[in-house]
Amino acid sequence: MIRTARVEPISREQEDAIIVSGWRVVDVTEPDAPQEISQHATEPQAIKAARRFEAETSHEPGSAPDDTQDYDATDPNAGKHFS
Repeated sequence: MIRTARVEPISREQEDAIIVSGWRVVDVTEPDAPQEISQHATEPQAIKAARRFEAETSHEPGSAPDDTQDYDATDPNAGKHFS
């Protein structure tokens, strides 16, 4: 089963500002029961972890192939499926 991850900030409000202290990866495959997977210092680290989490689960039996949401826009064939 392909799992879906979401990256969200770890934040708190302080006076008139929102302070982001880190980033978390949340498994939202079951929308009613999200589960935190990991925490990271930077957003790029969290995005990489979320992509890795989704890619790992796409290889499980019965899973559809991983999608192409993260593709290189300079590649004219990116995101296209050829038979």
